[in-house]
Amino acid sequence: MKINADGFAFDFTDAIDVFVFDEKDKFKPKFHGLSHAMQAVDLIVELENDYLFIEVKDFHAPDDYNFKKAVNDERVKQRREYFNHLREVLKHKFRDSWLYRWAENKVEKPIRYICLLTLDSAMISIMNKELHKQLPVGCAGPRWTGEVARSCAVVNLDRWNNNFPKWPVSRTAVTGGT
Repeated sequence: MKINADGFAFDFTDAIDVFVFDEKDKFKPKFHGLSHAMQAVDLIVELENDYLFIEVKDFHAPDDYNFKKAVNDERVKQRREYFNHLREVLKHKFRDSWLYRWAENKVEKPIRYICLLTLDSAMISIMNKELHKQLPVGCAGPRWTGEVARSCAVVNLDRWNNNFPKWPVSRTAVTGGT
């Protein structure tokens, strides 16, 4: 199944269903009427054994998040704030989407969260580590008998295609959105 989202073309060859979860057009069949108080991931992919929650961020100025390359303390602080805000957005998009799907009785399969970001590999690695600290991956609590998320991966386009060759992604256009 092929789908476009935020300037990227995805091909999920083994998917049962793929749809834009944050669909804005109420006349489309997959419109969910999502609350303005909550956030949602861009795509939901249903596979035979699990769901993928996919968030896509194509940045017009990716260096704004790269605090490692800042030239002075003020820029380090500003870029770190942008980076931390992004981490919080990604965290809340997953949590809110999980809650929406729980309310729809659609969390019966393990959920894998994948964030496709147009950041350089160094920032992808840092975000991956920091987001893992923020999300309950696996049986995260000592009394938990279930998982909220099976896994979480933050990738850029190259890492996506290297790690998930069964689901190739390519650019459809340079959107420069976020």
